[in-house]
Amino acid sequence: AALRESCPSLGSLAPRVDRPGPHEITYDLEARFSQLSKSLIKQRRGFKSTEHLAALRESCPSLGSLAPRVDRPGPHEITYDLEARFSQLSKSLIKQRRGFKSSEHLAALR
Repeated sequence: AALRESCPSLGSLAPRVDRPGPHEITYDLEARFSQLSKSLIKQRRGFKSTEHLAALRESCPSLGSLAPRVDRPGPHEITYDLEARFSQLSKSLIKQRRGFKSSEHLAALR
């Protein structure tokens, strides 16, 4: 009851009189600035500063980089570097083809 009788100042729970909806921004300069500054400070998703982009361009293209490998022209080709070649081929050897059935499974089907 005390809140309803109090003055509708900025800290009050009463709705503002100068705008009908909560999504609208007031024309009171101080309140407008405080409301708009929150949306201006918040960066968009995936935003990278100019310093960050400069660091990405200057960094060396290591294995974790997005730069393409120099020793092969296409992404479908396998490198001749032994460690990288083994890691690439091991993924394809472990994964079974679709519909693969082991010899035990085939014997059980017969």
